[in-house]
Amino acid sequence: MKTATVRQFRDRATSLLKQEEPIIVTRHGKIVGFFLPAVGEALPLEIKRDLFSTLTDEIRASMKGRGLTEDAILADFEKARKTRRRR
Repeated sequence: MKTATVRQFRDRATSLLKQEEPIIVTRHGKIVGFFLPAVGEALPLEIKRDLFSTLTDEIRASMKGRGLTEDAILADFEKARKTRRRR
């Protein structure tokens, strides 16, 4: 397993992403992310579920922190859609 700083990962992303070895990305010595090369064409169902769960938790927390509701977001999308159609 390789380790790269955020700057190294950004600067050498193309070559790092071509490798088949997992990469831990760090900032100031702390892990901030990782890259795990995909094997095959599709993600395993377990990974899809974990990603979905993590993303929905993050979105829910972000909405709560900003005082947003699902209805308010849907209304904003609808308003943007109508504005776009008028052009």
